[in-house]
Amino acid sequence: NTARVAVLASFSELVKGNNGDGAAGLSKKHWELFHDIQLTERCLRRSGGEHDFGEVAGTPAGDAQKTDTVSVPHGIARAVDPPPPPEECPASDHLEWALTLSEAVCGVTHKAWSPRAVAEACATNTGIERCLEMSPDEQAAHLIHGPAKAFALSGGGLAPETQTASSTRSWLRGLRDSAYAVTALLAIHAPASFYASDAVASSVSRAVHCDLAHARDRHARALLHTVVRPILGRCPAAHRQRWHAALTTGLVPHMHERLAAAWDRGRKNSQNDENPFASDMDGEDLSFAAAALAGGGAAAVAELVADRVTRDLTRDHCAFLELLAAPEGTFGRKTKGSGLTGHLRHLSGNSTSQDGSQSQNETVSPFEKLAHGGGRHVLGWMAA
Repeated sequence: NTARVAVLASFSELVKGNNGDGAAGLSKKHWELFHDIQLTERCLRRSGGEHDFGEVAGTPAGDAQKTDTVSVPHGIARAVDPPPPPEECPASDHLEWALTLSEAVCGVTHKAWSPRAVAEACATNTGIERCLEMSPDEQAAHLIHGPAKAFALSGGGLAPETQTASSTRSWLRGLRDSAYAVTALLAIHAPASFYASDAVASSVSRAVHCDLAHARDRHARALLHTVVRPILGRCPAAHRQRWHAALTTGLVPHMHERLAAAWDRGRKNSQNDENPFASDMDGEDLSFAAAALAGGGAAAVAELVADRVTRDLTRDHCAFLELLAAPEGTFGRKTKGSGLTGHLRHLSGNSTSQDGSQSQNETVSPFEKLAHGGGRHVLGWMAA
């Protein structure tokens, strides 16, 4: 239950380590919860087979008309409109308890970064508070090849952490990621029951907004990328008002404030950078050298990672805003070599012959081609 999950996620319990019956720095009960939420995620992934109702919404399997339906590129969510009946969705029977588990896990993992929890972790004097920061390997994953990445992979200038701190980081991340996945998978495999329910919308809203103000930018980006955007992208038109009220009303102003603060920090950091070797360096290497001179290698890596996370979060938020403005999707920009190019050409009625020459109906100006790449309907909506 929720109380049991909250007790296990408290630092007073986590700091006990193996506790006599555990392994790898955490107790047996901690690993049981870890595997329970992961098993729930794996079962939901298989509850509907490999079929995503959003990819062929409204088209029965095996229908001859399926080949005539405009295909949506793989990985891009499309509204499930209309959703299949609940009796065709085995996951519908598990919606209530799976969401209850997901909400409880989201609540306790989000609270781990609250000021009260951070103070509790520091008060143990065991170094477990290191679990709240990225590991050197996680930092390196955000960096390009160069001295900064090499420095992070070598340990990031930090003292070795305890096994309990390392396992607690993996435990919290695993719980959070699986809880996010469970929520998104329920929207995929039980869309009729999921989107039509006010109780479900309230549960997802509580999970998303719980201690959101204390979340790190990387956590906010994961939430936006793996939960909010997929759920709203698949939402049937009839239920969008319910889900916008649940997810966007509080999230949009919060994200605007978060990004404004993040870019302001980045601007101040860049103004303070002074590097005597600027003529011999560029890009990330230059930033790393400048920050290293000012505050040491660990601070330099943290600053570079924060900048990269800010940029990633900004892209996801812009995609989120695009989803609000054009819920049917723009399917990305038209670029040479892109996998979306053929799809966009198909939507516009253009085609290319076998010898590479374009058909006569491709008689648009360069400006119109650019407008199409950004989505003509979006430009029309903005001009209206």
